[in-house]
Amino acid sequence: MISKDKKLRTTVTQITLSITIALYGCSSAPRDDTPPPAVKNTQAALPKDSPSIPSVKPVPSLLPPIVARVNGSTTVTREELERAVRANETKAGQVVPPQFRDQVYRRVLDQLIDFHLLLEESTRRQVVAASHEVESEIARVRNSYPTAQAFDEQLREWGTSLEALREETRKDLLVAKTIEMELEPALNLKNETVQAFYDQHSGQFTTGESIHASHILIGTSPTASPTERGQSLETARELREKVTARNADFGELAREYSTDEETASTGGDLGAIERGQTVEPFDTALFALKTGEISPVVESPFGFHIIKAGQRQEGEITPFQQVSDQIRSMLLQQERQLLMSTFLADLRKAGNVEILI
Repeated sequence: MISKDKKLRTTVTQITLSITIALYGCSSAPRDDTPPPAVKNTQAALPKDSPSIPSVKPVPSLLPPIVARVNGSTTVTREELERAVRANETKAGQVVPPQFRDQVYRRVLDQLIDFHLLLEESTRRQVVAASHEVESEIARVRNSYPTAQAFDEQLREWGTSLEALREETRKDLLVAKTIEMELEPALNLKNETVQAFYDQHSGQFTTGESIHASHILIGTSPTASPTERGQSLETARELREKVTARNADFGELAREYSTDEETASTGGDLGAIERGQTVEPFDTALFALKTGEISPVVESPFGFHIIKAGQRQEGEITPFQQVSDQIRSMLLQQERQLLMSTFLADLRKAGNVEILI
């Protein structure tokens, strides 16, 4: 299985949303204020995330010319929304699947609205982006391509020009400066807070704690019907019973039934997995097992798992001095996200947003 890297890519283009919005996790939706666990620099045996399909208002297949208005005078056009969606597809490396169209269009539209609210706020605060700042950012983007010709070809693919890119870069910088102006004075992370987080979550900062694991996966599609999911669950339950009640060989069942193509041929062997390395349901179930134990059927975004725990390697807690910078960065990012969420909520409350689809 392939681990998904969640690094944020920040590219200034005409068709992408603001770099700064992405960096600050900008969204008008409320955020979870629970500090995230420390992320270990290891390769996951299972991907950390998988798409889910929350229920949202359907987006019309034929969009009107104007899809939203911000404070009466600013419009979000159909072309702007579709360009932004295409930009998201480019970054994701795939076309939005039909079952996710409504969710993606709604999320991107919200981000565009937030961007325009921030841009208007930059005007109110008389924020300025100097020409040399714009040119410096353009040069950074241009230098990320192997040749000038490759850069020009990318502009053509985006359907834009260098002048249009300069204008969008200027807007991005205005938004970035507005966010910095609002957030930076409010950031106040004390050393005591960093130490307290470490003291309360020291178990998350371990090195070497791992379990040699095997699993049988009965995979399901995100678009599977309730009947199909029920059938997969029943299959997983029957396989678990064969192992626990009938002493069937776990490896043989994995070779015959597991839909994880990368591990089925080796009897479901995932190798040594460190705590926090896999998706949460799998991780919790695995580390609750003793050596040789078989888990109940565990549902994850990938389907239904039967997990077998092998040899456990206990880990050691990393000293505070070695992880304090990591904790500080993580908590600052969380604080920025919370402040950003509040800032956007205030802008929306003070403004007038009309969503027309």
